[in-house]
Amino acid sequence: MAQARALLALLAYRRGYSAAAAAAAARVRAAEEKAVMVAAKREADSAAKASWVPDPVTGYYRPGNRTQEVDAAELRETLLQGKGRA
Repeated sequence: MAQARALLALLAYRRGYSAAAAAAAARVRAAEEKAVMVAAKREADSAAKASWVPDPVTGYYRPGNRTQEVDAAELRETLLQGKGRA
């Protein structure tokens, strides 16, 4: 009788351990998949930001999404010249 109880206790312990181990493995797998998805998204975002193109004025590389710099004095002169003609 004592052996039967010990055997049942051992089986219950092992069953509980295997269920817990399977659940932990599933959580680890889900966390790894999520990490891969986050890394892929981050890589796609950084690829869009970090496309570098040569600057036509200086020849040095600059980010492709950067707009051209406008000098305020040149812009003012251009706008004032246009108003004088009209």
